Amino acid sequence: MSDLNFILREMTHLRYWMPLVIEGEKRGLKSSFFVAPSNKYNCPFVHKKVIQQISKDHGVGIKDWQEAKKVETILFASENRWGIDILKTAKKATKVVCTYQTDFVESYNKFYKNIADYILMPSKFCAEFYECTEGKNLYLGIPKYDVEFSKEEVFERNMLEDENNILLIWPKLRDMSKVDMDKLLNLLLKTGYRILAKTRGKDPIPRSYKKLLKENGGRFFEDRSWHPHTTQELLSVSKLAVNFGSTTIEECVMQNVPVINFDVKPKTRNGNEKRWRVTHDYLYDYDYCIQLENDFKEKQLIASVQYLVNTNLDSEFKKSRQNHLFDHSNSSKKILDFILQC
Repeated sequence: MSDLNFILREMTHLRYWMPLVIEGEKRGLKSSFFVAPSNKYNCPFVHKKVIQQISKDHGVGIKDWQEAKKVETILFASENRWGIDILKTAKKATKVVCTYQTDFVESYNKFYKNIADYILMPSKFCAEFYECTEGKNLYLGIPKYDVEFSKEEVFERNMLEDENNILLIWPKLRDMSKVDMDKLLNLLLKTGYRILAKTRGKDPIPRSYKKLLKENGGRFFEDRSWHPHTTQELLSVSKLAVNFGSTTIEECVMQNVPVINFDVKPKTRNGNEKRWRVTHDYLYDYDYCIQLENDFKEKQLIASVQYLVNTNLDSEFKKSRQNHLFDHSNSSKKILDFILQC
């Protein structure tokens, strides 16, 4: 039986699991993935070759999710309901839940606070702010931020020449009509920076915008790499990000990338009124972020780009991390140090 075990139902979970797998490797610990289908764009069964290559490169065992109930060592799960349902079956395992962005806001108290032996939270601030304090929280950081990026490798892998990029985090289809994307994209293309538009498989970029980007030296991306994750890779070689209320703001703060934000998230989503319309809203209250309205003027956008790109905002990022997230490295080491000694 493996020392470290992970429920893998979505490829996006690899950004959390792989730093732990790699840290385990350094200690001579063997890892296994218990793979379950999600029937979504990021389903592991759609990306079998990626899983097989990870198995080959890191000696990770690949098993069916139904075998997870036999685990008697450490079993990690992400916080979605289906992963927690699998976690419940492993009666003898040390159960560890890793929070995923701010999904814990809706899942912590409902699904796993009384099931997990340990819960990996981004910070004590987040736990208290969102009233998620009754479980056995660990404030040791989140593994996905342990990745160190080689700019040269990122350039090569994504066919980029340099860091003169603005990363446009494409809005959800639900929110596209709330911003004049024609105006925004055309003005961004005039800034002299290469525009990298990043979206997810379920929120495709319309063909007309892809054409406009291509004709003007821009690029568009979906999730072409699960670890290191495409968004984090592109942030590592970008001067600035343009966001639409996405929790990608967390990655921007952790990677010191300033942000222009358009606040477009509706209060009611998927038929439910959200208690917190925008999670991580406190991360927008620093000098590394400029909020623009939909009726922004060209001069406003250009001035915002120039300020954010040309100002040293390191102290603002550090202050934000210390106040709301965490500001240390080697979270995977800290997590395994703690759990393995218990």
